Amino acid sequence: MPPYKVCVVGAGVSGLATAVSIQQKLSSKVTVTIVAEKYTPETTSDGSGGFWGPHLVNPEQADDINKWGNETFNYIFDLFRSENGGEVGAQLVSGYCFSDSAIQFVDKCFGVRELTKEETAIHPDNRKGQTFTTVMIDVKAYLPWLMKKFQSNGGIVQKRKISSLDELSPYYNVVVNCTGIGSYDLLGDHNLRPVRGQVFRVRAPWIKHFYVDIEDSNPENEIYILPGAREVVLGGTSQVGDWNTQVDSGDRDMIWNGCCKLLPSLKKAEILEEWVGLRPQRTLIRVEIDKEQTGKDGKAVIVHNYGHGGSGVTLHWGCAQEAARLVEHALQNAVPKSNL
Repeated sequence: MPPYKVCVVGAGVSGLATAVSIQQKLSSKVTVTIVAEKYTPETTSDGSGGFWGPHLVNPEQADDINKWGNETFNYIFDLFRSENGGEVGAQLVSGYCFSDSAIQFVDKCFGVRELTKEETAIHPDNRKGQTFTTVMIDVKAYLPWLMKKFQSNGGIVQKRKISSLDELSPYYNVVVNCTGIGSYDLLGDHNLRPVRGQVFRVRAPWIKHFYVDIEDSNPENEIYILPGAREVVLGGTSQVGDWNTQVDSGDRDMIWNGCCKLLPSLKKAEILEEWVGLRPQRTLIRVEIDKEQTGKDGKAVIVHNYGHGGSGVTLHWGCAQEAARLVEHALQNAVPKSNL
């Protein structure tokens, strides 16, 4: 048996990517266990459009966001170019972002430029904006692919709810917290707040480009149309502090009418699903070793990786790589746990 034991709490895109990254970095030195109450298709990540573009993050953390985001962009691009691209729905997608101000964090994307006069006419109100090419991934296909990879590397899976990280501490050298909005209760972290998202999934294979319509005066509601590998995602809401996980009829009408105004052909799209999830927005994204849980008195070192706002997919691989480096650092002075 490997000498060290690591537990990752949470099985969304951050949790699974972190678990796989730890396996890849530390290989035969660790046994990695995932503990989570919910797995795909029941995680918040399953509702994501899988679109690469930092969203609902603090620009004061720009250096980290650029680093993590760029690592993730390169990773998804490499998946797109690999034999696994079709299995996980990794793709390049071009499109239009209508906004009165420049879009942040898109320098990594391909072909970023201002819209021409002819392109502004795509919008019913002739709005200005930018066009670029980014990457997307089908999260509903990607999560099972990551899980298969994790288990084939000897990973252990436990389905259960915990009320404290202390429950796990005696059994592991390092516990990595990837619980997203769950950290609000699990840690009592009130720097964390939900940003409620409501979306449709529709069948509309004629939609080949993305369309994002941002109104600076109404940040809680953004109209977006994201063509994934199997479905088109229509959104959406960004309602800060709203814990409601039920579909709201008013939001439904706002999203549907807004998307159909932007692209009238959507009126004949087949609706497949309506979904609501809570994005975990934090003052600053937390990827760090917990200063109060540093492995003393036989307890596990705690590493945190949560609070990604609307950028869970956009930052997931870069943050997972960072968390894996922190685990490696934590294990340098660790005492192996008993296998009993």
